[in-house]
Amino acid sequence: METKKLTFDSWTAYDDWLIENYNANAIFRVEEVDGKINIEYCTKEEFSQMKKN
Repeated sequence: METKKLTFDSWTAYDDWLIENYNANAIFRVEEVDGKINIEYCTKEEFSQMKKN
């Protein structure tokens, strides 16, 4: 499984992305570093396959 990473300038930007992408993606990690929001995620399909293994 390959995870993807994104960085957002604010919690609001992250929230907007999450609302648009919630049905397709599973979030693994969320952390705030120097005012930036960093996330790591994959598709929900990949996440389901990982849970089966």
